[in-house]
Amino acid sequence: MSKTKEAFACQICSTRAALHDALSAEVKAAAQVYHLVNHWRTAHETRELSNFAAEERSVETLSQFDSDMTKENEWFEQYQEAIKVHATAAEASRLARAAYLQQLTAYTNTRKVKK
Repeated sequence: MSKTKEAFACQICSTRAALHDALSAEVKAAAQVYHLVNHWRTAHETRELSNFAAEERSVETLSQFDSDMTKENEWFEQYQEAIKVHATAAEASRLARAAYLQQLTAYTNTRKVKK
């Protein structure tokens, strides 16, 4: 659970705070995926352009192509890692929601009909 849990005496409020923290982390992870895929796409397009230039087969154009290929691979690896982080965050938010709903249901089940 989150550090926020300690701030609440009420278990429902604690699990709700943990859920909000988990959802926030998931959204941040999704934003990171989006951010990195855009970097990768830019690097990919740059590498595609240098691939055309490398047709001239000069030392400079072949070297540029190799450099651009390396940069593209680095961005792709970061993007792939961000996808894994997002999957972990999504699972954490799913579990936090389940815990919150469990606490809420337990509380709701204690209610009695007034006569």
